[in-house]
Amino acid sequence: MYYSKLSNGKFLIRLEIGEKVNESIKYFCEKQKIQGAWFSCIGSIKNPTLYHYKAATKKYTNTELEGVFEVTSLLGNVALFEGKPIVHAHVSISNEMMQAFGGHLVEAEIAAMLEIMLQDFDVKLIKKLDAATGLKVFNLGKHLSQ
Repeated sequence: MYYSKLSNGKFLIRLEIGEKVNESIKYFCEKQKIQGAWFSCIGSIKNPTLYHYKAATKKYTNTELEGVFEVTSLLGNVALFEGKPIVHAHVSISNEMMQAFGGHLVEAEIAAMLEIMLQDFDVKLIKKLDAATGLKVFNLGKHLSQ
C-alpha cells in the first residue's frame, strides 16, 4: 500500500497486487486513527465476493465471482461499530465481456492496482444495529419527519 496525504484530510491511496480491498482500507484507517470517512475507488480486482441484501427477509445472498474485473465504481464509508472501524463498500464491476455486476463488496483481492480517494471527516462516526432492518446504520441524533 502506498499513500499521500493531500489537503484537508484527503488521502490518495494505491493498493498493490494481492492486497485485500476492505481489509486494507480498514488497516489504513486504524493506522491513521481515522474514525469517519468516505472513499471512492477505481482499478482492478479479482475473485470478489458480493452480497445483496433482501429487506423482506433481512438476509444477504452471497455471490462469489471468479476472475479479474474492472472496478467501474467502488464507493463506501468507514465508521465505528462497537468501538472498531468497519468498512461499508458497494461496487460496480465488469468482466472482459463488459458484463456488469454490482452489490455490497464483502472482499476482493487486487488484480493490478486500486486507486482510492479517501476523505477523513475528522469526526467519530458511529454505527448501530437497527432492529427494524437488521443493518448497521449511522447513529444520527436528529429526526426530521414530514
